[in-house]
Amino acid sequence: MNTNSQQTLVQPAKPDNFAPSASTFFIILAGCLFAVGLMIFLFTPVFEKMEIHKRNLTRRAVSKSNLKQMGLALWRFQEENQRFPPGATFTAEGTPLHSWQTRILPFVDQGQLYQQIDLEKPWNDPANQQHFQQIVRSYVVPWSEEKSSPEGYALSHYVGNELLLKQNQGMKLSQITDGKSNTIIAVDRGDHFKAWGDPTNLARPADVIGPDKKTLLPGGNLILFSDGRVQFVSNKINPQILKDLSTPDGGEAKCD
Repeated sequence: MNTNSQQTLVQPAKPDNFAPSASTFFIILAGCLFAVGLMIFLFTPVFEKMEIHKRNLTRRAVSKSNLKQMGLALWRFQEENQRFPPGATFTAEGTPLHSWQTRILPFVDQGQLYQQIDLEKPWNDPANQQHFQQIVRSYVVPWSEEKSSPEGYALSHYVGNELLLKQNQGMKLSQITDGKSNTIIAVDRGDHFKAWGDPTNLARPADVIGPDKKTLLPGGNLILFSDGRVQFVSNKINPQILKDLSTPDGGEAKCD
């Protein structure tokens, strides 16, 4: 026997490459598609709710900024005149002249527009018509399609509290005996918009806020207090509380 003879080495057998059948491939693919579809089905409502919540927060911030600007304008008017502007001015014969939002134009960066208005003539007089057709950004929200009246006048999405902004007279701070920090001066509204120059753009907050009222924001309204503070209130607010917040001299506890 030859000891130098080479010994044959036995190599381990290699496994065959896995090659799934067409039916197996389609089963795997269908399972993946089902998993993806299930995830989309489960998470889409969550993403949609997050997007709606984000949009609502953005809208609330925009409207709050508008009311903040109006609150600052009302205060600057009050500082210069020792009283808030009248809610509306009328002639002795009862002809409507101008609104509170016209009076605060110089304090919402609309001084040039204000200078062009003839205050001796009604807001809808032909001499003033083109001026009151100009949209004032602080008086509207961008998501509402209603920005002009059928007559072409620019609208306001905010309304003054007629219990404080009275006809032909401006209220002094000393007359707000319930306290300026808990007396409403203006609110946003969801329908029945009037032109910002219209002297009748006034209402009682209880006629604007309520479960049966349309709103700019889901679930409630933003209100501007006489001290410049802006707060969101539910449209289900207790009617008595809303009434107390609306009156400047109703005898409620003073919080200033």
